[in-house]
Amino acid sequence: MTHDMLVFIAKTFGLLWMMGFFAIVVVLAYRPSRKAAHERAARSILADSGVPGGSP
Repeated sequence: MTHDMLVFIAKTFGLLWMMGFFAIVVVLAYRPSRKAAHERAARSILADSGVPGGSP
């Protein structure tokens, strides 16, 4: 096995792995069952507690 072949395999499978990982992350992040968690996170950032830095 030559160095060029190893580089080709690493680049090819590295690209496929990264694309697959990205697709899985996007699917898991945007699935409808996660909407409640995203809404809760959005409200927690903008919570009006009256105290700088978070809830009392």
